[in-house]
Amino acid sequence: MISGMGRGGQAEAGPLRVLGWQALLLILGLALIAVVAETALRLSKPFMRLHSPANAFVPGVGLLLKPNAEMRSTNFLDFWAVSRTNSLGFLDREPPSPERAAASCHISVIGDSFVEARHVSIADKVQVRLEELAARELPHLDVTASAFGMTITGQVSQLAYYNEYARRLRPKLVVLVFVPNDYVGNFPLWMALQSGWSPEHLPFVSAARAEDGRFRLRPPDPEYQRFTLPRLADPAAKPQRVPLGKRVNHALLRESYFYRWLHSKHRQLFRYPSARHKAQRLAWLELLRRRPAYAPLLDGWRPVLEDTPSFFALFAKGNDSAFLKEALAFTAFGIDEFKRRTERDGAALAILAIHQTHDFGGGAFARMNAMAAERGVPVIDQADFIRRQGAELRDAQWAHDSHWSPLGHQWAAKALLEHLKENQDVCGRSAPSPEELLNG
Repeated sequence: MISGMGRGGQAEAGPLRVLGWQALLLILGLALIAVVAETALRLSKPFMRLHSPANAFVPGVGLLLKPNAEMRSTNFLDFWAVSRTNSLGFLDREPPSPERAAASCHISVIGDSFVEARHVSIADKVQVRLEELAARELPHLDVTASAFGMTITGQVSQLAYYNEYARRLRPKLVVLVFVPNDYVGNFPLWMALQSGWSPEHLPFVSAARAEDGRFRLRPPDPEYQRFTLPRLADPAAKPQRVPLGKRVNHALLRESYFYRWLHSKHRQLFRYPSARHKAQRLAWLELLRRRPAYAPLLDGWRPVLEDTPSFFALFAKGNDSAFLKEALAFTAFGIDEFKRRTERDGAALAILAIHQTHDFGGGAFARMNAMAAERGVPVIDQADFIRRQGAELRDAQWAHDSHWSPLGHQWAAKALLEHLKENQDVCGRSAPSPEELLNG
């Protein structure tokens, strides 16, 4: 018998040859899937490359987006939003004229990235939905609305948006959209630990303690980049040659819809803190700890730099660290200033707490709610509104991004409308004249 011959005298295929054919078929199958997925994504998604307007520095206000510029925003998984900034540099429609706003029940919505809302079209935003709902359900109030939002800001920084823009519209109601990160945005030391900016030289309006312990406002510094905290990377180091694998990865991220989708999905499923990211913030911590003004707040305690659950755990009952107390005091100052200024101008003030303030036990909401109660500022609790609809809080945000989805904006608008229905008298408040505003 001749070895290697099977029935009919043909040679039997060896195991390696069979395995090779199977591998080839698998590769061809995966390639076909990739081609189909790439084609489907290119046909169904409007764009792949992000585009954000350059920042413009406005004296007395700080960083805003460049006016009248297009923004393309996506996380490559949930949303592909295209919008334009208005003539002021906010992602909203043009505000109404001061005469039109004063003749209506105008509502100014002020906040951070939830109000900036680059994740949805302008037509889906809370202020637009509020106008539409009020036109149907409260037509006699003639509600108009505008929004002033910028990412990374807190109430202290947002005072400039009220002073320079919202106040000119003589609003009957000013709504502060409160998010957990506002505790960071209001406290320059915490902001420095997160961003690497100098706490004394921020690109937004900020607050500082005077010698007598009182707060004073500090204008934004146009030269803030000159004072940023040092980074770990040595700028004098010779640039290393980029490995081929990284170059291929960058090229695929730039050119392939499907690869970008896979990459984004992987990052969402397997998030892990960057060791260099942590090391950088710890280095900033040690640098700031050596400054006498900050040592009492930082000695013996390491503020949360990365972990989200730990961030919320800071607000648990019984946490009385000096660092957190100071962050709360800065936030209370921001609310105090808004209350003082809106009362001066004859406007009502309310706080809309986003659904996430209730995450991890709701301590972030409880601290803010106590501040507001002490000052007589009503709080609109979005989480409570959503639960009363029999819905889930997670449905207010994108699956792969914590910001409001169109449904989250709609629920926020409905919660505001509910507040307006119960407080229709705010629309009858007598607004100051333009001359009074100029002299105020």
